[in-house]
Amino acid sequence: MATSNLNSKHLNQEDDQQLQRVETLHQQLKAEQARAQELLAKLKGEDLQASKTLLKEYHKQSKRLEKGPVGKKGMHHAIPEMKAEEREIRELEARVSGLEGKVRGFEGLPPDRELALTEVENMRKELVVLARRRDEMFEGLVEGDK
Repeated sequence: MATSNLNSKHLNQEDDQQLQRVETLHQQLKAEQARAQELLAKLKGEDLQASKTLLKEYHKQSKRLEKGPVGKKGMHHAIPEMKAEEREIRELEARVSGLEGKVRGFEGLPPDRELALTEVENMRKELVVLARRRDEMFEGLVEGDK
């Protein structure tokens, strides 16, 4: 009975230590995630500038359309032009949305392409190492229960 009690206490201590290690790894992963998000937030590339330019153009076109046709043409002559401009605006909106989506994917990385690629690769390697350690710890917990 005493041996069983000691074994139980020993297993509880091992479980506590394993849990503490997993929690430490979890905290490290959280910190790494925060660092990755900070790196992504720093990236402001040309795509972002292009999307701002497209947005300005969209607003300019929109205001022009709101004012209505200008010149000696009648309203019936301006409608096809307005439809063409509206189509262009929709295309610009779609392009802006696409570019903004691309930019969000790179937020926080360094502006230099090579540094950004290096940072991403380092983060992937670290993630693989941490995932492997987590899996090993989990396997150790599972084997300890048997």
